[in-house]
Amino acid sequence: MKMEDKILEFVKKFFINLGAKVSSSEEDIFIQEVPQEFERYYGKKAPYAFSLVKESIKPGYEFLDKSNYLLKTISNYLEESGKTTLLKLEINEDFSNEINKFIILPNSKIKKFYPKKKFNSFFRFTFHTSFQYLNENEKVINEFFVSDGKVVHGDLSGYPIVEGKKTDIKITDPHEAYLAAKENLKIQLLDKTQELSRILNKRLEKELSRIEEHFKHEKKECDDKIAKNKKNLHIPKEPIDIEELEREKQRSMQIEKQKHTLNINNKLFNTTLIYYPLFCSRLVIENENNSREIEISIDPISKKLIPFRCEICNFEINEIFLCATGHAVCKNCASKCESCGKLFCKKCLFRKCELCNKSLCKDCYTRCNSCGKLMCKTHVKHETVSGRVICKNCLTKCEKCGEFKDPSGFKTLGKVRVCELCFRKEMQKKTMKGIFER
Repeated sequence: MKMEDKILEFVKKFFINLGAKVSSSEEDIFIQEVPQEFERYYGKKAPYAFSLVKESIKPGYEFLDKSNYLLKTISNYLEESGKTTLLKLEINEDFSNEINKFIILPNSKIKKFYPKKKFNSFFRFTFHTSFQYLNENEKVINEFFVSDGKVVHGDLSGYPIVEGKKTDIKITDPHEAYLAAKENLKIQLLDKTQELSRILNKRLEKELSRIEEHFKHEKKECDDKIAKNKKNLHIPKEPIDIEELEREKQRSMQIEKQKHTLNINNKLFNTTLIYYPLFCSRLVIENENNSREIEISIDPISKKLIPFRCEICNFEINEIFLCATGHAVCKNCASKCESCGKLFCKKCLFRKCELCNKSLCKDCYTRCNSCGKLMCKTHVKHETVSGRVICKNCLTKCEKCGEFKDPSGFKTLGKVRVCELCFRKEMQKKTMKGIFER
């Protein structure tokens, strides 16, 4: 990327994050509707017009290069700022006639719905990064959108933005979102950092080789002088210090290493909580067995349903089954009673016949008054004499009439056991016979 392109991108991002209106081409940039706070700081009212090509500056435009006062002002402003702002996206989409596109109601229908005011939000973090090396000070602005703790791609250019109101929404703690943005900043800067480090290391190796060669030559000259003095038995006024020469070489190398060090400074320039209205509605859904109210929300940006969760397994769903007792559940948590055919959830349909193992609702089971087991109503008999409910396993065959009856009413008649009804009939016969025989 050329220096002109870097400057243009830096200035453009800065003013967009301020909330200014920016239009640009490859050669110039025009900025208007700048916040008064920056106008006072810059000492000049908007609009601002800059050209990046000196040879083709338009009338009223100012040449913009890295020495321009604007860049220094922006840099100072970034150093001194670091505020949190609240913005609202003005979105007024109505999905009233499209609710059935987002949710499926296999066993119920919408009776009525009531609009509800609700907002969704996400954070935007703007970082100012400076790369300092040699005599360069390169500046970059990066911004990250974080929703539900995850960095997402975003573009707000198509939405009208107004200043937000604290009464509209509860401002959440940005700490987790900030950590996610900071981690992505490291990834974003990795290629740039590695490239600069590679260039600096290459230059450093070249400089260290030059210093090594220079002091190698210096040391050779000193060795030659010492050898010559010894040969001529000459004592110099200032003795040649080889160790000092080595120390000077190390100092020179250390200075070059410091000069070729890459210093990276990241500063959080702005934290923005951006919120927008959801299409939210309270729906009354009903079927032949029950009705209930549910709340659904549609995100107008993603055009997706805000996850609705099954009331049993908590799984995200858009296909909602209405349980006969009023629970809104997913397909996996809905089952039919194998006796009456009504749809119930797992919470309501937990009973099973202990004879045939069918799933039963609360209206389709009973308990045997003899053994206490839970049974289908088809597997029990209501005794007219005793009024008790007896399952097929507990019924006893009367040896008189041959019918299966409640064993608690059986009596001994001679050598056999008979049901209570047969016993009564036999007792009546005996009584009547005794009367007429007299």
